[in-house]
Amino acid sequence: MSATRLSPVRLPTTFALLALLASPLAAQSGPEIKFRDKVTVSVGDSVVIYGYRGDCGALPAAGDIDLPSLKTGTLSTGRDGFRDSKRCKGKTPAVEIIFTATTPGREKFELQGDGITVRVKE
Repeated sequence: MSATRLSPVRLPTTFALLALLASPLAAQSGPEIKFRDKVTVSVGDSVVIYGYRGDCGALPAAGDIDLPSLKTGTLSTGRDGFRDSKRCKGKTPAVEIIFTATTPGREKFELQGDGITVRVKE
């Protein structure tokens, strides 16, 4: 038997198809990150509240993640995962944003234009 050869025209097409098939899989690696627009926690608790995305199909660069300072707690980054994005029209890679409650109170803030309300209890 002889080996099958791909013509120069078929080779780029084959690679393009493989890339299209692989991209949804890459977007879904890691945990699914759910958006929580309203959170109630106690002082000392930590909870994943958001999936911070980069350009559609790519994780955000560390320097591109802009987290506000809060009076009721702190925001930090967690594991890589994926989220459902209206802007990207489907699943896209994202980084967990974790809220850690430090001070009782209520607060509203935005991440990437999405509104989030936190309530911290004693």
